[in-house]
Amino acid sequence: MRARIQIRHVGAHAGARAQGFLTVGETSSGPVQFPLAILNGHEDGPVLCLTAGVHATEYAPIDAVMRTVQTLDPVTLRGAVIAVPVANMRMFECRAGFVSPLDGLNLNKVAPGRPDGSISERLAHTLLDDVISRAQYHIDLHGGDLGETLLPFVGYSLTGNRQRDDMGVALARLYSPGLVSFSTGSTIPPFSDGLVHAANHRGVISLFAEAGGNGTLEEDDVQVHLRGIATVMRHLGMIEGTADMPGPRLAARDRVVVRARNAGLLRLKVRIGDPISQGQELAEICNVFGETVERVCSPGDGIAGLVWTHKVVNTGDPIVRYWLTDPA
Repeated sequence: MRARIQIRHVGAHAGARAQGFLTVGETSSGPVQFPLAILNGHEDGPVLCLTAGVHATEYAPIDAVMRTVQTLDPVTLRGAVIAVPVANMRMFECRAGFVSPLDGLNLNKVAPGRPDGSISERLAHTLLDDVISRAQYHIDLHGGDLGETLLPFVGYSLTGNRQRDDMGVALARLYSPGLVSFSTGSTIPPFSDGLVHAANHRGVISLFAEAGGNGTLEEDDVQVHLRGIATVMRHLGMIEGTADMPGPRLAARDRVVVRARNAGLLRLKVRIGDPISQGQELAEICNVFGETVERVCSPGDGIAGLVWTHKVVNTGDPIVRYWLTDPA
């Protein structure tokens, strides 16, 4: 029988579940906390940590972690699941995209954080030291934030440790419905200052998984995450079933952001997942009189991985990000 799992004041015996809130700091209106759920299986097995809501208007991953917590049975679970459904509660309650309203920082760009820093830095430190580091495996679930639609993908930050990297790559391929990204730096996700990169370099095999976007909660996007979590858990032997490999995948080796040189109304001519060829017109920009001031063309070949949804652009605003890909 497994030992009890205790994280601060939240603890679960074998075959039981527990939940509560961990405090990372306070504001003048009260404590800053995040929710934590522990499902401690009756039988031995690995410990998997799930985090979502690092960017708390990315709702599909949040819903996927909530549903996973509610549907898993610790009596039949092998190993344990430690879950944080909404890491950044102030962003969640304020419906704020990208950065915390408390300190203006992006939680996914301040890892490993600081125990004596601002709220976001303390939050990153607590997530890594008290929660994620208690697991052997970790999945940080994301989607496109407000104003972003994206092609689902999964990233793993290579560490140079062959045994762990082989497992990380295998899990990413199992999770991904089509696009995988393997990186040693910050040119493509996971970012060098994100939670997954920090977790991987602490010995936790950590994935960065994206599906959903633009403040929506679509069932198809939730299912990408639910299927990915379940497939990883089957592969690790935590739940029953066969870890079937998804269909054909592409490996992302770099990405290119195409930006506006002129301002005006944007007429997009490309959608998420579309193949892009060099010289292809991606968008048209018109001034307030309806005159075309720019035809935005692609500088190379790839696949549209992220489209910004704003319909008015200023000079330098991003329009489309495309991936350079190879067969996975």
